[in-house]
Amino acid sequence: MKDIKKIIFVVFLLILFIPILVKSFNLIKEKPLNGAFVPAEKPILTDSTWFNGSFQEKQEKFLNENIGLHNTLVRINNQIDFSFLKKSKTEKLVIGKENYLFEDNYIYATTGTDYIGEGKIKLLTEKAKQTQDILESNGIKMLFVFAPGKASYFKEYIPDRYFINGQEPITNYKTFTEYCEKKGINHIDFNSYFLSLKDESQYPLYPKAGIHWSTYGMYLCADSLIRKIEKDINKDIPEIILKDIEISGEQRDPEYDIGDLANLLFKIETYKLAYPILSYNQEGKYRPKVLVVGDSYYWNIFYSGIPSNVFKSLDFYYYNSKYFNGGQSVEVSSLNYLQEIVKYEYIIVLQTDGGLNNFGFGFFDKIITEFGRINLEPEVIKYINAIKNDPTWLKHIEEKAKERGISTDEMIEIDARYMYEQETKKAK
Repeated sequence: MKDIKKIIFVVFLLILFIPILVKSFNLIKEKPLNGAFVPAEKPILTDSTWFNGSFQEKQEKFLNENIGLHNTLVRINNQIDFSFLKKSKTEKLVIGKENYLFEDNYIYATTGTDYIGEGKIKLLTEKAKQTQDILESNGIKMLFVFAPGKASYFKEYIPDRYFINGQEPITNYKTFTEYCEKKGINHIDFNSYFLSLKDESQYPLYPKAGIHWSTYGMYLCADSLIRKIEKDINKDIPEIILKDIEISGEQRDPEYDIGDLANLLFKIETYKLAYPILSYNQEGKYRPKVLVVGDSYYWNIFYSGIPSNVFKSLDFYYYNSKYFNGGQSVEVSSLNYLQEIVKYEYIIVLQTDGGLNNFGFGFFDKIITEFGRINLEPEVIKYINAIKNDPTWLKHIEEKAKERGISTDEMIEIDARYMYEQETKKAK
């Protein structure tokens, strides 16, 4: 009996020392964890950090992150939560029925939890129509693209806890599509397109452990989008030619993106996906200069080779915040917005239902403001620049804009015009 206790004690000690040995002698090369996180820095011991407790707290975090087998232990813990509790520590990740993975914002969009109200949607679509008219008068076509949402497509796999009652929810997507029709906004609805293909598509339109459309689903939408552009500009542009389709059980990037973020010990069981092999009919074709203002759904198209073979440019305003063109990326705020916009002949605003509560990413306000300034008096522009260069003044303007429910740019122009009018009255 005593020998057994000794053996158990020794085994227990060995288990405790395994992580230290692995770390000290670099015995095992661990796979890094996926996702964005800031690694803990080794704290510096001083009198103040010791007595206020910050050293101990930071040292504990540092040791936890740098102990041997840390990543493996994290994956084991995540796997237990995933397999037995259907829970995940990954932000926004929701484990659906049969281990279908979702991000919570797509579920909120499908269940109407993020609904912003008909009044706001009416106002936003009016701005979209005004933007379309402004661009049209400057020889630029605009198209709003409703990209599909995984939760609306796989509604049957959403956990029951997200459905409050049995009634059909009012959603941003449904109301926005209705108002786009009413206002005459040029648009294409890939969400309803995917749903119409759900029982007919030969190949999966969505991966099980990815948040975006499958490569095959993306190809179908890209092909339809090119045909739509061709019709709108009335020019013969390059066509996609489907040469072949490769079927593979390998989940290619980014079709397992949210599965990777779960940092599990074992891969989630998925199904085979289709990968189109494409070529292009470019001879004698017109290649339009196109800008896409969109969310992460456009990345699949951006990197597919389709835009670079069909359009004259590979220009993407990611969330209307960062400009990507091939290898370079700069902040959109650093650009001369008006000067850049007039270079294009076709602008696509692409957005999935999970982000419609931020309809247009501020693009419509920006266009209305920038083109409106063309006819502004130089004195008003002077005050606009003065406001933007004064942090205190600008903060006050932002607060006023929030109170009135308008954009900061609109409020800046209102105040600048008021200052100009007051200056004119004094001069008289």
